[in-house]
Amino acid sequence: MTLRRLDANPLLTPDDLAPTREDLKVLCTLNPAATRFGDQTLLLVRVGEQAPAEDGYVTYLYFDSDAGAVKTGRIATDDADLTCGDGRGYYYRESMLLSSMSHLRLARGSDGVNFTFDAEWAIFPSTPYEAYGCEDARITQIGDEYLITYTAVSNRGVTVALASTRDFATFEKRGVIFPPYQKDVCIFPETVGGMYVCRHRPYRSEFNPASIWTAYSPDLACWGKHEMTLAPAGGWEANRVGCGSPPIRTDEGWLEIYHAADANGVYRLGAMLSDLEAPERIITRSREPIFEPTRDYELTGVYGNCVFHNGLVADADGTLTVYYGAADRICAAAVTSIDEMVAAAHNI
Repeated sequence: MTLRRLDANPLLTPDDLAPTREDLKVLCTLNPAATRFGDQTLLLVRVGEQAPAEDGYVTYLYFDSDAGAVKTGRIATDDADLTCGDGRGYYYRESMLLSSMSHLRLARGSDGVNFTFDAEWAIFPSTPYEAYGCEDARITQIGDEYLITYTAVSNRGVTVALASTRDFATFEKRGVIFPPYQKDVCIFPETVGGMYVCRHRPYRSEFNPASIWTAYSPDLACWGKHEMTLAPAGGWEANRVGCGSPPIRTDEGWLEIYHAADANGVYRLGAMLSDLEAPERIITRSREPIFEPTRDYELTGVYGNCVFHNGLVADADGTLTVYYGAADRICAAAVTSIDEMVAAAHNI
């Protein structure tokens, strides 16, 4: 393994902030996007909150856009149409209900290790497409603008939305940019051939597992020229793959860390390089995982045996601090370098 965990792990836990309402519980602080802003490292953390438990009922939170408020739904535990899930939710009449509703909140720190949450959220559900939460952000800086993609979940499906900021104090929501079922969208840090580029991950179908795709856009709103880019190769990534943080330009191509899940649902990380002028073309990918869950905080949580990455910070000397969610419950980090990740992608 080429990533070295920080001794300070876990960096952020549910105990590090209060819920948005006194009757709610913070279930998880996970899957942080990351960037530098001035002399600070910023993490945009997914915060999952849980409704109060009620005897005889499964409870869940949702945002009612007509009322402009978070409400609690209830289903009797003896309802024949209710099926338990995997810790992340339940199934009711063939639809999923999440065990927590997520928003995105900034945590700020000066050393990349010690962080303090903002008192207020950065991005909170406010539209029908976000009724079940805003999840798993990625941050891309282009000029003085920071583009934020995130998963918007509701009974309309799992979509990807775009927001932006220039100061990390105010945020503009720019709407849904990919319809259901989509996740794991990250935007490249520069245009290619005058076009914006992104990775995206449609859900699996009867014909293929969930794979990473590439798309182009002239304006960040309309995306086309879709190309399947990376499909699961079996073994440790047999079930699905998805992009991590935005790519890093290197002399050998666009360097990316991606996540993968095997047939048992264990999440690990891999590395890949793609062509600088045609990023839909993969040059090489790691045959073995570069990082996998081994610590207690990665093995046990809301969803165990899981390391999920969607944010990193690169230093001028090539050092990479890779932030990740562990067991769908806490935030942690590991350190590596660009050279090590390029070598890992080349299977050296």
